[in-house]
Amino acid sequence: MRAWPLPLSIGGAAMFIGAAFSWVPSFWWDEAATISAANRSVGALFDLHALRDAVHGLHNLLLHWWFSLVGISEFTSRIPGAVALGVGAAAVTATGQKLSGRRVAVVAGLLFAITPRVTWAATEARSYAFAIAGVSVLTLLLVTALTTGKARWWVPYVLLVTVSTVMFVYTATVILAHAVTVLVMKRDRMRFGVAAAVGLALSGPFVVLAASQVRQVSWIPPLDGTVTRTILVDQWFPQAPWAAALCAVIVVAGAVVAVRTGVTPGERMLLRVALPGFAVPMTVLLVYSLVVRNLYLDRYLSFTVPAMVLLVGWALARLATRWWTMLVVFVALVVAVSPAYIAQRQPYGKAGGMDYSAVADRLVEVSEVGDCVAFEPTVSWAPTSPRALMDARPDAVAGLDDVGFGLSAVERTQLWSTDVSPSELARRASTRCTVLWVIADRDRETAWKLWHPNNVWWRFEPYRFIDTDTFRELAAGGFEITAREPVHRLQLIRLEPAQTQ
Repeated sequence: MRAWPLPLSIGGAAMFIGAAFSWVPSFWWDEAATISAANRSVGALFDLHALRDAVHGLHNLLLHWWFSLVGISEFTSRIPGAVALGVGAAAVTATGQKLSGRRVAVVAGLLFAITPRVTWAATEARSYAFAIAGVSVLTLLLVTALTTGKARWWVPYVLLVTVSTVMFVYTATVILAHAVTVLVMKRDRMRFGVAAAVGLALSGPFVVLAASQVRQVSWIPPLDGTVTRTILVDQWFPQAPWAAALCAVIVVAGAVVAVRTGVTPGERMLLRVALPGFAVPMTVLLVYSLVVRNLYLDRYLSFTVPAMVLLVGWALARLATRWWTMLVVFVALVVAVSPAYIAQRQPYGKAGGMDYSAVADRLVEVSEVGDCVAFEPTVSWAPTSPRALMDARPDAVAGLDDVGFGLSAVERTQLWSTDVSPSELARRASTRCTVLWVIADRDRETAWKLWHPNNVWWRFEPYRFIDTDTFRELAAGGFEITAREPVHRLQLIRLEPAQTQ
């Protein structure tokens, strides 16, 4: 236990950094998809993931149990990811300590804690944080097995290979990276081969299921010139290009120093773990994306962060031989990543500036029990109706009469429920509503577009609620707009029957 206080301390710091203000950003539709799946019975959850989004199934099952204990909110949805990242930071620190000593351990662990991709994952109620943590621990188990030569360490390695692959299927590429490490080091090849084969065999049925659902990512555009920025910046340093540049300089300078002075056996092993740890998954996914279909998105490679920070931590330790020089460089890194950290924790800090949480909060404030609610069926910039905010924040419509509700997501075995037609909405509203709240796209006179790091444009087309079929049907049924409040991307519209005015 003497070696663990440092990893545990840094793990705690990483958890705190990740959790801090993670509740501030509004939910967006990816997180709404998580909650939509997790907030249903286990049977319905399995039915859903047997057909789609199996890659997030284990994570959603964990959140199902978690939500049953603590309820659903921005904080409760994201805190499990922050805890997982604390585990990941501790594992990275322990790996660095085992191979190269305390200096590398401290720098790698702290760099992990402030890397923008990690701090982003802490605010995202998806499986990415767990994938990062799983690979961090898996790497520590590999290093421990290889350095001790004890067969017992391969047992948890097998189990974690299986769990990590089921948690996020792309992490299976890390096993190929570990194979490169083992081949180069010429250690425990047979034991590793057996462990990897058993782990992948156990997760094999899941991989087949996930492969059958590859249409779920058919929306990803083909690779183009933007992949260079994805690799160099967005994969690990979204919104922090200066941090990416500084880390690149550190690695080059540290490598020059190492070539001149030589490396220890532990450092050599660290390099043999770290370099394949990010290079092999990147290469595999790039080749697949070029030959078959594009699967290369910045966030999909989140799990390569542990290998990257081990390399940068090692290089910085070689370059900054005194603690004060290391502190100066690390402070520079903190400054470089600060804009990303701050941007991630703004109320509209999610992709596209989405405002599900803000709209939900405002609806709770202005509505009264018994009021009616409905959602405009489409918006130009999202693949779903604004009804998705109800999946993310079911408390927002508690006590309200959802007169626009069509078929439930559970009935459809889909992520999203549907809205009824405008004519049916008007028919229901005319007999059930004295106050009707409609959540719709925000009015805009001119079109504009927003580039998303997924290499897709979000198009915000001209829109006026009064020009929609929804309003025309409601107006024909005697409803008038009595108030409207734009939030950010969406708006709240209050309608009442004309005769009550």
